[in-house]
Amino acid sequence: MLFRTTLPSQKYPFEMHYEHAYCFVGSCFSDHLGSFFVDHQFTTLSNPFGTLFNPYSIADNLKNSIVNQGIDNQYIYSLGDHYVSFLNQGKFHHSDYNQLQSIISSIYNEVNQFLKKAEYLFITWGTAYVYRFIERDIIVGNCHKIPNHQFKKERLSVEEIVSIYHDLIQSLLEINPQLRIIFTVSPVRHLSDGFHENQLSKSILHLAIDQLTDQKNSFYFPAYELIMDDLRDYRFYASDLCHIGENGIQYVLEHFIATFFNEKTQQQLQKNRSIIKRTQHKPLK
Repeated sequence: MLFRTTLPSQKYPFEMHYEHAYCFVGSCFSDHLGSFFVDHQFTTLSNPFGTLFNPYSIADNLKNSIVNQGIDNQYIYSLGDHYVSFLNQGKFHHSDYNQLQSIISSIYNEVNQFLKKAEYLFITWGTAYVYRFIERDIIVGNCHKIPNHQFKKERLSVEEIVSIYHDLIQSLLEINPQLRIIFTVSPVRHLSDGFHENQLSKSILHLAIDQLTDQKNSFYFPAYELIMDDLRDYRFYASDLCHIGENGIQYVLEHFIATFFNEKTQQQLQKNRSIIKRTQHKPLK
């Protein structure tokens, strides 16, 4: 008797090697993938903008990086004794306005230089819902715990996302024609939006990616399906039943390795894993 479906490994027209450079941007699921690459000594830039969930804000940061310009003043906001960026995670803050501008500009410059040489850019979307800061009429990547009544919740359409990313992909390939862009949809459940609303949101993301992967050098990795259709069990979630637990993450990583890494890369991965374990080992005193 079969009690679950198994997602077969998809064939891609490329393999990933240690000689390649990898950039990860997007939701907390992108953090897991990026951390794996960092830990195993790949050349990696992991979530340089901080954790972001909606396609709009991720695209804004990437566009700023491509043109290598600083953040627009309207996205810097005074919050008590410090300034924050509406385009970035809360860890990007400073008591001095100009210093925050400088920090974010240096990040954009770093991403610009990295993307010019990288072979792979992974973009993970978490939700199609966005929050618009009413006072300035801008979509934000992080609300920074500002009261809800100062924001308007909206849902991006498939057409809006495709339009934004069609131009973004063209711009990325202009600075690096060899860059491969791999989209993923985070399996993390955004139940604060509502059960039905979360399904609508994820569906919009999938439909947008389906259109975008028709473009040159654009692909999809089924992290969402591995959790939702293959494992399909709350045992693989964290205690909040929304985020993915460690076993679920490891399952996706194993599928990722089997899909993208050839035998040589997998052997080097095992060597590096052994080195990491030795360096982390603390002898008994």
